Parts: sequence; structure tokens; C-alpha cells
Amino acid sequence: AFVAVGQAAGNIGRLLEMEGYAVLYVNTSEEDLETLEGVKFKYHIPGGEGCNKDRHKAKQLVVDDFDSIAAEIDAKAAGAGMLFVIFASGGGTGSGAGPMLADLLIDEGRAVGVITVIPAPEESVKTQINAYECFTELEAIGGTGACFIIDNARGERMRLNQEFVGAFTGFLGIPGRDRSVEGNIDRAEAMETLKAHGMAVAACSSGEGSAGLIQALSEGPSAPVEADRAVKYIAASLAGGARMEDLEKAFGTPVDNFRTASGGQSCCCISGLSYPRGRLEE
Repeated sequence: AFVAVGQAAGNIGRLLEMEGYAVLYVNTSEEDLETLEGVKFKYHIPGGEGCNKDRHKAKQLVVDDFDSIAAEIDAKAAGAGMLFVIFASGGGTGSGAGPMLADLLIDEGRAVGVITVIPAPEESVKTQINAYECFTELEAIGGTGACFIIDNARGERMRLNQEFVGAFTGFLGIPGRDRSVEGNIDRAEAMETLKAHGMAVAACSSGEGSAGLIQALSEGPSAPVEADRAVKYIAASLAGGARMEDLEKAFGTPVDNFRTASGGQSCCCISGLSYPRGRLEE
């Protein structure tokens, strides 16, 4: 299940809800929540009238209202084996409240992953500062699972969101979709992949062989993978002659890999990667 914090996260959450997943939209601004027409679950944090890119204000509002937010999550995402908190790193509400909410949920014993967005270089200096501070806090939270990072430098925002959600849900669908006598990826293995701390990337490709999938992982909406080749898991449903050995050669040898065969497109998730330090330093 997913908790979309802030306006930018709402755009990603809406796409996930269209795919059938439970999404709770949380915001300090009632006006922003009102733009999310047709979604099921919204929650306005009391006392909030928007944060105007003030991360500290957003964090305090979450701390003050956490019990109510947690109760909303329990009611709207009952039975979820893992929660993903979605937020843009450069704003106010999401940038401040997102890492704080993830940290508080982890303290309650929940499995929590992150989906966040890095601003494009041409966005304001304040946005860049917020993003850097946000990731400094995020990296200090040791208990997070996979952190998927959409990089707005890689194209038009809505298109990047759609590409990411297509790849992410494509990976999530592997246990129920792809079967092979050579081996399967069960739900527990998919969850283990998603619970690995560090950056993660996901991609799907209809191309022949390994090259198309490697290109999709390297040049898709996600922030660039660091060159240190640190990786914990590679989980992939492979089609058209794509090979796990080629993925390991391109991205590094994981602690473990999970694989199955697909009769359609190849889908892959790589987790336990280093955070994109080069991109953040820029």
C-alpha cells in the first residue's frame, strides 16, 4: 500500500490507485487535496494550510498528528505487507513530512519503503536545498527498505511518473503472472527484494536480449546508478534471451538473485544500491 504525501506525490499515487493499489493521500493543504478528484482516501493534517516549502513546519505537523495519521493508514491499508511513502524531495510538505513519517512508521515496526523525486537542475535554489536536506535525513534512517528515486532531470514529469509506475507495477506483478519450470519468483522473494535498504531501480523492456533491459534500467526515470557496483538483490523475469549474467556484469554481483522466465516483456528490480551521491552533489 502507498501513502502519498504532498501534491507531487498525489500524481504518482493516482497512477498506482488506477492499477488497483490502496493509496492514502496526505497533505497539509486542503486545496491540494481537493485537486485529487475521484480518489478514495484523503487525509488533511490538522493545523496545516500548506507549508510553502518549509520542511521544518511539515515535520512538526506530522509529529503532532502522527497517531491520527497512523490510524488512517491502519484503516485504509489493512493487511499490507509493506508501505511505501511517496514524496517529492524538493517541496515543503512532502520533503519535510515524508522522511519523518517513514521514520515514525519504522519505529512502530512496519516495513517501509520510499518513492521520491529529485528536482530538475533548472528548478529553484530553495528546491535544490530542500532536496539535499531531505536526502541527508533519508540516508540517516537505517530501517528503510527500497528507495526508488525518480529524477526530473530525465524528462517531462508526468511521463517519468507513468514510466516509473509501469515498471514498478510490472515488477510487483511477477509472482502472480510469470511461471517457469526453470524457477519462479514468489511473493516472499519479491518482498525481500523490496525490503533491502538503499536505492532501487525497476524497469521493463520488450526488446530482444539483455541490452534493452539494461538500457531501460540505466536510462529510465530513475536517478543514475552509482559506479561502485554495490547491489544486494537482482530480481528479474526474463524474456527474449535476456540473461541474469548480463545484468550482473552491468550492475554488479548481488548477494542473491531471483529469476523466472516471461513469455512477454522482461521486468527487473535491482535493490540495495548506493544512493546517487554524484547526482545529489550536483
